[in-house]
Formats: sequence, C-alpha cells, structure tokens
Amino acid sequence: MQSRVLYAFRGWIAFVAFMDFGTAFRCYVEKRSFLSQNTEIDNIETDYTISRLVGMYCILKAIALVHCTLFIHHKPIVMIGRCSIVLTMILYSTEALYYRSTTINFYVLFPFSLNFITLVGLFYIPRRLRLWDPFNTKDDENNLLIKQMVTFKRRKIRKLS
Repeated sequence: MQSRVLYAFRGWIAFVAFMDFGTAFRCYVEKRSFLSQNTEIDNIETDYTISRLVGMYCILKAIALVHCTLFIHHKPIVMIGRCSIVLTMILYSTEALYYRSTTINFYVLFPFSLNFITLVGLFYIPRRLRLWDPFNTKDDENNLLIKQMVTFKRRKIRKLS
C-alpha cells in the first residue's frame, strides 16, 4: 500500500513538471505573455521578454520537480521542490493581486491550484510514509540488493546440498 501511494504521488509530481514544460513551451511560442493585460503593439517586445523569463523559470522548476520525483527519498531534493513551488505560487499571486499585471483567470488559478496540491503532498506524504526515518536512510538501495543477493545464494546452496 505504501509503495502505491508513493508511485501515485511521484506520477502527480511528474504531471506537474510536465505542465511546467507546457507552460514554458507556451511562453516561447506566444508573443504575448499570459501574465500581462497589455495588448498594445508597441509593448510586444517587453511582453515577449517577460514571457521568456517566465518560460525559463518554468523550465528550471520542471527540472527541480523531475529530480524531486526521482529522488523523493532525499530530504534536500524535496526541499528544493518545495521552494520552487512556493516561489511559483508567490509569483502568480503577486502578479495577480499585488501588481495587477494579470487578471485572476484560468491561466493563473489552474497552475496555482496544482502547485498548492503538490505542496501539500510534499509536506504530508514523505512524513506519512516515513521516507526520512533513520532506519530508512542508513541502508541505501545498493546495500539492500547485496543483502538480498547473499540470502538468495545461501538458499540456492542449501537446496543443492
């Protein structure tokens, strides 16, 4: 049961990373940023610069989340994932509420809600599954495989004799 929840959550984090790659792709394809309300032709280069910066940030966040998916049993990697999600939520909320450079629309609410759910999961699931307990961290995967192989060889030798 524990591994099912962990694999499902890893799939969720990978989905959020995929959404960030999609946002980055959209930032590079569209000339107008989804974070601005300006539709003037004079400001199209400024908007494209903002869009490229948001695209680069989304790529960096997606890479951090992919690493968080693969190495969720390492606490520092999960902390990097948490920090990148918090920064993204701050970006979307300040642009919509404080700077008012965008309206509160689907392009702001959907990523914000995805990131909020992921952040809650990153705080709850590793603790609930006890991924960082001392007994889990002292034996790494290689040592566990070696121990299993030794017991397998002993069983094989006993059956032969």
